[in-house]
Amino acid sequence: MSSSPAEHSTDHVVDGNRVPNEAVQRAQSTRSTQNANVASGEEYDTSNPRRGTAIIIHHENFQLMSKREGSRRDRDTAITVLTNMQFDVHVYDDMQYEELCGVLEQHAKEDHSDSDCLVVMVMTHGDDDVLYAYDRMYQVDVLFQFFMGDSCPTLLGKPKLFFVQACRGTAYDKGVQLYCANLDNDSFESHKYVIPTTADLLVMYSSYDGHVSWRNPIGGSWFIQALCVELETSWRHMELLQLLTAVSRRVAYDYQSNVPQSDTINAMKQMPSIVSMLTKLVYFPVKKELQ
Repeated sequence: MSSSPAEHSTDHVVDGNRVPNEAVQRAQSTRSTQNANVASGEEYDTSNPRRGTAIIIHHENFQLMSKREGSRRDRDTAITVLTNMQFDVHVYDDMQYEELCGVLEQHAKEDHSDSDCLVVMVMTHGDDDVLYAYDRMYQVDVLFQFFMGDSCPTLLGKPKLFFVQACRGTAYDKGVQLYCANLDNDSFESHKYVIPTTADLLVMYSSYDGHVSWRNPIGGSWFIQALCVELETSWRHMELLQLLTAVSRRVAYDYQSNVPQSDTINAMKQMPSIVSMLTKLVYFPVKKELQ
């Protein structure tokens, strides 16, 4: 693929994206201890009739910022994968800030009693601790506030999973050479108890704090494409944090920027970042209609 200058924006674009490194070998995980985990309360409840709601907030066009070329590939791939995972998928394109807040508030007010979890996936421009709607920037925390604690009672005790594809600053990751030889019994079931407001929340960012995120104008972003590959391959049997570690590994090892005409941004790397406040294991067993 011929290379062209990468767009220097708050969601970094690069023409070439796959590194001709050896593919990372990954053994598929099994769920041999699942029944024991369920019995001991180590897994989130997945016996509800519905998987849950998946919200995709997709921004390609902006009032004053550059177009996010390749973003539709991410959106469409995510729709397919989340639908296959039996989520009720809702997609919102190029929303202004007030619209975005209204959509999140609307979903937070819905009854999630018959759902296992919630997924929110955001694809947009970003910077240090901020994201961009069509018309303005907003704090990242806006995404979470509608679903935390008493703000969404029917999601209490259920996993709320956020995936954010956006730059988190302007720093580049040059990478580093790696040399190696070879590549209790107490039960609370019958009691009321208090949990932290932020419990059961997971946020996975496409890059480490302060760093850019890369997006191919044809193939989509490194992070969303890697996330969708791992979800599609392993959602039926692999625990979520194990799966997300595989996503991080794929992005870290399989991708680097290919902009040979610019030493500043050529051969750069990217490292996703996970902030987990989950209190149990997360699985996605196939619901009855697909069994």
